[in-house]
Amino acid sequence: MKPITIVIDDREPGDMLYLLQKHPQLRIYKKRLICGDYLIDDWLVVERKHLRDLIVSIIGGRLFTQCERLANSSYTAIIVIEGSSADLSKTRVDRRTVLGALACVSLTFGIPVLRTKTQEETVNLMTYSAQQHIRKRSEAIERKGYRAKTLYGKQLFFLQGIPQVGSKLAKKLLHHFGSIEALVKASDAELREVDGIGANIAESIRRLLTTKVY
Repeated sequence: MKPITIVIDDREPGDMLYLLQKHPQLRIYKKRLICGDYLIDDWLVVERKHLRDLIVSIIGGRLFTQCERLANSSYTAIIVIEGSSADLSKTRVDRRTVLGALACVSLTFGIPVLRTKTQEETVNLMTYSAQQHIRKRSEAIERKGYRAKTLYGKQLFFLQGIPQVGSKLAKKLLHHFGSIEALVKASDAELREVDGIGANIAESIRRLLTTKVY
């Protein structure tokens, strides 16, 4: 099975690093991340919060600042809330306050919120997410519905056919290189100059554009 690369923020607790390193499919790297706590396969950024930390971040307003950074990044983002209802009851915070904040996260910022009870479940959730993404990328996906009418729209639509390239990243690529022809000729290093293009995505683009069909 293909290895899964996870970059863990160097401020995350050591016990999470230990749990991740125990998993045979995961390749773990530790460094400071601009947003989120984990970056999975240069695709999914995960903000992990224990319920106690969630309460503190809601009261202090830090949660919404973090959500803004996540929403503006070029990665797919999720927030994982870790802990049980018993942990929430210990905080003495009105449950409606928490529900209102989470509704804002999902509806205003468009970031899914997932729940786990333990650190082990969080590690499993991240692993399952990466496995689903790998499986999806390996399948041919028929794009239905909208068809662009303008040349610019057609160029963006073309670029979104590249694995791991969504609408935001397609715009960044087109604006950076100016044309699809220039992008096709770009080297791996030149691709990585675009915000949101890491080593894995750059390699994926180059492989798609240069691999010969026999």
